[in-house]
Amino acid sequence: MSDTESSHQNAYTKDAVTSKHDPEATLKSIVIQGKDLTLEQLVQVARHYCNAELSTDVSICSRMEESVAIIDEIVNGSQPLYGVTSLFGGLANRLVCREFAEELQNNLVRAHKTGAGSIMPLEAIRAAMILRVNAHLIGASGIRQLWDERLVRFVSEGVTPLVPEFGSIGASGDLVPLSYIASAISGQDETLRVDFRGEIISAPEALLRLGYKPKRFLPKEGLAMLNGTSVMTASASLACYDLYTLMAATLHVHAMVLQALTGSNQPFHPFLQKIKGHQGQVNNKNFDVNLLDSQISYDSFRKNFEGLF
Repeated sequence: MSDTESSHQNAYTKDAVTSKHDPEATLKSIVIQGKDLTLEQLVQVARHYCNAELSTDVSICSRMEESVAIIDEIVNGSQPLYGVTSLFGGLANRLVCREFAEELQNNLVRAHKTGAGSIMPLEAIRAAMILRVNAHLIGASGIRQLWDERLVRFVSEGVTPLVPEFGSIGASGDLVPLSYIASAISGQDETLRVDFRGEIISAPEALLRLGYKPKRFLPKEGLAMLNGTSVMTASASLACYDLYTLMAATLHVHAMVLQALTGSNQPFHPFLQKIKGHQGQVNNKNFDVNLLDSQISYDSFRKNFEGLF
């Protein structure tokens, strides 16, 4: 069985049903390290306000510093690099001078705050922030770690930028919604609002309360904050988790109904599922067989079929 199939099967367990609603199931803290972030961990941070921490792995810091150093070398050497020493889209053939490279990134963030509609669910925004950090820690984005420290601090302190729900199609990146998140942690926009533990205040005020000062993005950092599909991935992740939870609950109900009707677990025998070859059915069969592996199922099977063979 593949890792994907195994993870799907593991999702249909008692834990998948109880952890979402059981306060005791909430993790104490998770460490973000650019890999191995699980769906369960993401949901615990985004939905249940579990504490998040940045990894202290020296190799992660080194990779991030090296990527920043490469960007500095490119900018100082006036080498052409899309979106760093050049403009964007159809203007990519127009280079910018070294002195304008920093302003270009901050203009990029300001220009994309064009969202519309109601505010996205806070849990989706929080999940997007964690996913952005997780991507940065790979060490290939050319962004300083101080921005990820701010993102994680916002999430852990219950500070969430208010991001409009419309404006992104999740193609090359969730540029519009991520621009609100980027603007919030930089504190350069007095009009931007955040949810500070239930209180709506300005982003600069939130930074002040957390002990930060407004800060500008350096070359490449605006792109590193905006050019990713973290928001769409966050929404999809939360939906998948809810789907797994509902699926597990459905299977429990299915087993309870079979028991109430004095049914049998024989139709779910692994041999039958293997012959049919439907992978989803194969994944579920052990679950059903285990749930129905009781004296009730055995007695009802003997009662219903005794004397027929």
